[in-house]
Amino acid sequence: MKKALFILFSFMSVFAFISCEEEENLIFTAQPDPEGVSFENSFQAQYLLSEETASNIAERFLWNPVNFDAPVNVTYDLEASLDPEFSTSEIIGTTSETNQVVTVDQLLEFAEEMGLDADPETTNEDGTPNNLGEVFFRIHAYTGTGAANTVEMYSDIQPLSIKWIEKVATGAGCDPIYVVGAAAVDAGWNWASPIVFNCEDKVYTAMLSLTNDNFRFFETEGDWESGLNYTYFSEEGYTIDPIFENAEDGDSNFSFVGTPGVYIVVVNMNDKTITAEAAKSYYLVGDGVPAGWSWDNPVEVAVTGAGIRQATFNFSGTGAFRVFTTKDDWNSGINYPTYEEMGYTIDPDLANAEDADSNFTFVGEPGTYTFTINDVEKTITIE
Repeated sequence: MKKALFILFSFMSVFAFISCEEEENLIFTAQPDPEGVSFENSFQAQYLLSEETASNIAERFLWNPVNFDAPVNVTYDLEASLDPEFSTSEIIGTTSETNQVVTVDQLLEFAEEMGLDADPETTNEDGTPNNLGEVFFRIHAYTGTGAANTVEMYSDIQPLSIKWIEKVATGAGCDPIYVVGAAAVDAGWNWASPIVFNCEDKVYTAMLSLTNDNFRFFETEGDWESGLNYTYFSEEGYTIDPIFENAEDGDSNFSFVGTPGVYIVVVNMNDKTITAEAAKSYYLVGDGVPAGWSWDNPVEVAVTGAGIRQATFNFSGTGAFRVFTTKDDWNSGINYPTYEEMGYTIDPDLANAEDADSNFTFVGEPGTYTFTINDVEKTITIE
């Protein structure tokens, strides 16, 4: 009887050992995810590019996580190509996350490879502007390190339409003029950073920070002999805004005697006037911002510098809103496509609401952000 029990116990031990050994050597085989991998963000109809905004994020690609039905690490490559068939491509970024940014600079590189440029004089053979093109993107999701061990899948191909903003040349007699002087806070008495007054039909405009001191206009950048002082304009019959006076110094410079702040200064050579208007706050109204569709408590986008307006508030992630240049004035609204038409690069977390008024809508993660309108670089950003 003892011998029989011993044999039974031995058999059970061997069986348990074999079972344990088999469990330790289980092999998990990765399988393609039947749900596939696909982009989840909404894309803009067109992406506006410029060298001035090269460091900006053009788009943040988002996609769903892939499940290979095994305890394995998943790697994602965001691939781009000028060929919709992806006969050749390059990897924009490799990550284990489910998002990857693409910068304006990266899209500019593709634009250059296509032969696009910002010159309005350059056209295609059919006469169309040579600043439009498409770049194609896809996600490559995979696991494993060798060809035999790799399980992979690709997303559908997503085209991005790009437009290199053309630089409009100034016409004859309409070259820029410049301001230098201590009154121009961002310039000073040197040529490191003069204030540029761009011209259109002999009307020169710039937004600049002014303080109570002196400055002078110049026709040629870097040339002290090209100055246009207060006496020059007064003798030419210009009507000059009273916040500017003759400094009565050795050079008869302009003296700013108004309240320090940011001003829009216009030199109109057609009607011979020099005017200055204090830069005003803009306002946001709509369900997509804390104000709602009411003027009771609009979000003030205050002037924080020359050409820059900012506001910090909470984006709920739902609803539309619009930018207004004048408080309590519904007719002063600027919607999404209007900014696009003016050549602004708009943050990818903001989109066209596609409602009756083509308002803005926030499509990012809800939270507190700083909303910035930069009229110098022509950008609208949130961060």
